[in-house]
Amino acid sequence: MKTQLPTAEFDSVFPCQPDSRDCLQPGITNRAQFLDVLSYRQRPTWRLAHRTFGSYEAMVTNQSVEARPGQAGIRWWELRRDRRGNCSVHQEGTFAPDDTVNRWMGSIAQDRKGNTALGYSVVNGTDVYPGIRYTGRLAGDRRGQLTLGEGTIVNGTAAQSSLNSRWGDYSSMNVDPVDDCTFWYVNEYYTQAGAAQAPNGNGWQTRIASFRLPHC
Repeated sequence: MKTQLPTAEFDSVFPCQPDSRDCLQPGITNRAQFLDVLSYRQRPTWRLAHRTFGSYEAMVTNQSVEARPGQAGIRWWELRRDRRGNCSVHQEGTFAPDDTVNRWMGSIAQDRKGNTALGYSVVNGTDVYPGIRYTGRLAGDRRGQLTLGEGTIVNGTAAQSSLNSRWGDYSSMNVDPVDDCTFWYVNEYYTQAGAAQAPNGNGWQTRIASFRLPHC
């Protein structure tokens, strides 16, 4: 059954400066070395996460957007389908603290209690190198808000200097099938050590992180 669901307005084309798709990194002036925040694609770049909660099914997804002028953020949604097959947008929101940091390359999932976790990449043009952070919400929190603040998985310490602006492809948030509470998140980041070992600028590293949200 096909269903078209209206959403609140958002801007899916992030206008990086000076190019339309690639954004600054600290210390990088060559446009060919800027990072691609992927919002120009105007669609999610990772799979929708689905699970059943007895009386309803929940589906969460996200994509990069222009959260405010000059800052990329993560737009996220929770869709629901009831026992009769009726679908709705249960909640939606944009996560983008007002701190000049671009957030993109997100992946989102829910644990067995309905708590939601979102992981993503971060960077800006002055003092935040490509790193990994996460946030979340509890099932009973007010709708449309990622209420648990922001945690850091790993801080980047260097900029990617390769002439290929691509980053990721893609990050992944999954729930441990054993306890159905532990989130496992995989994404890439960049360090001075990685840069020293890769003179062509492709010294990115992968971090696998795990965490739980309260009450699960």
